[in-house]
Amino acid sequence: MSKTVRIILIALLLLIVLGLIIVPKIITNSDKPGANQRQNTNQQNQITSVDGFVLKSEVLNNEIKAIGNIRANEEAEIRSEISRKIRGIYFKEGTYVSKGRTLFKLDSDDLTAKLRRQEIDERLAISKLEREKQLIDKGLTSREDYEVMESTLEQIRAEIQITRIDISKTYVRAPFSGIIGLRNVSNGSYVTPQTVMTTMQDMSKVKIDFSIPEKYVYLFKKGQKLKFKVEGIDGEFDAEVYASEPKIENNTRSLVLRAVADNPSKKLLPGTFANVSFTLSEIDNAIMIPTQALVPKLKGQSIFVVRNGKAKSIDVEIGERSETLIQIISDELKTGDTIITTNILRIKDNSSVKVEKAD
Repeated sequence: MSKTVRIILIALLLLIVLGLIIVPKIITNSDKPGANQRQNTNQQNQITSVDGFVLKSEVLNNEIKAIGNIRANEEAEIRSEISRKIRGIYFKEGTYVSKGRTLFKLDSDDLTAKLRRQEIDERLAISKLEREKQLIDKGLTSREDYEVMESTLEQIRAEIQITRIDISKTYVRAPFSGIIGLRNVSNGSYVTPQTVMTTMQDMSKVKIDFSIPEKYVYLFKKGQKLKFKVEGIDGEFDAEVYASEPKIENNTRSLVLRAVADNPSKKLLPGTFANVSFTLSEIDNAIMIPTQALVPKLKGQSIFVVRNGKAKSIDVEIGERSETLIQIISDELKTGDTIITTNILRIKDNSSVKVEKAD
């Protein structure tokens, strides 16, 4: 083996030995706490560019939006109380009729004949009673016979009253003033109490039924105002809440409310949907932030606020929401603070940040 080759082999062996001695020491030093702290310090010293949102107080309307159902002020299915044949129809479909107007006339020939016979019986009973009274005054008959005739007369009069009531039921009248609907029967049809002859709607006012969540029940009070819109009709309509169900619905955990609105032009039709806007309360000095600024945690929510060029994590409670903002509640925050809205996943508590843009 030449001298040059021996020198090269010796040098390689020395390098291997030095590597076996030095590398473990480097690895050991890198695992020491001081090295980690220096590494974390370097990371913290890295400045992250972020966007901010300057906190300011504002009035927050605690507003609920709901889908309501429009109902007529009054509505009824027109039926006959008795089973009879129709002899007359006295209205035009889709027109206004006043309360008490005759809509249908049912056959009453047999009842009229029955009434005439009962009225004849009544006159005969009165005559007999008068003669019996003359006889009793003369002592020619007993008081008992007179009382029997008197009871017979009262019975006849009661039957007359029943017959007259039956005759009145052959006149089917409007129960209230309103718009008459389409009729389902014709002249000559035989109807029973189960037959829906037509319908009526009082649309001078309309009712709006809608629901609010259970958590808002104790903020509600009768007399509150609301606004609603209807698809296909321009503008908003005003209404007032006047009643509610006496209990919470088990399935939806909500309370059904009912409001009333004027409908002089008859634009609002029963059965249509209404987009209801309902303000329950107002919160003064509410602090609102963009929803993307919230950082979810295992328990609750937090945000990053900029303090002296550092990102400080603060736990917060959330309140009411709007379409893009959410109310936050924290004693550590005040108006004028800047919270971080971007690069939230790249920063940690006490990270160095630079606010590029603040809204």
